[in-house]
Amino acid sequence: MKARMGMFALSMAVASGQLLGCENTQQIQSPADQATAAQRVRCTAEFSDATIAQVLDGSAIEHVEALYSGSASKTSNPSLQGAAILVVPTKGETPERLARSLECHQAQQLVAATSAARPDPFWLQGSLVGIDVTSARDSFRIEVTGRSSAAAREILARAQALGAEAGIVQGQTADAR
Repeated sequence: MKARMGMFALSMAVASGQLLGCENTQQIQSPADQATAAQRVRCTAEFSDATIAQVLDGSAIEHVEALYSGSASKTSNPSLQGAAILVVPTKGETPERLARSLECHQAQQLVAATSAARPDPFWLQGSLVGIDVTSARDSFRIEVTGRSSAAAREILARAQALGAEAGIVQGQTADAR
């Protein structure tokens, strides 16, 4: 019975802490602060840039296209969100692992505050980008989105430039070359 009461008291303490919130919690404000926190908690050597080198240098890219939200109609136009990048996965890679590696790459770049030597759509100076990776048959589809239309345009321009460096003609897949 004592054990039950102890568990009940612990459960109540946790629940009340969740309801009332913690007074000591600091809000992370800037993208650099968020990147630092993510890098400290989520990024280990297994998610380093070396594991995604072919994505970062563009050699794994099959196709790049603009990513829009909404649909075109008489009264509305879809808005640019960023870029969709199809890549050839490396052996044993999963969409979740690739997403985490790209998020860690973004965090590393934001913390270092360096400028990229080559076009890099996976991070923007002073802003976080959304990264979502899904399986697309025998490829992975990486959707990189910005928080503003200017960020979306920058992401798309960088993705297209990286694809062009890899020999991808806009709107054409690697098989069609």
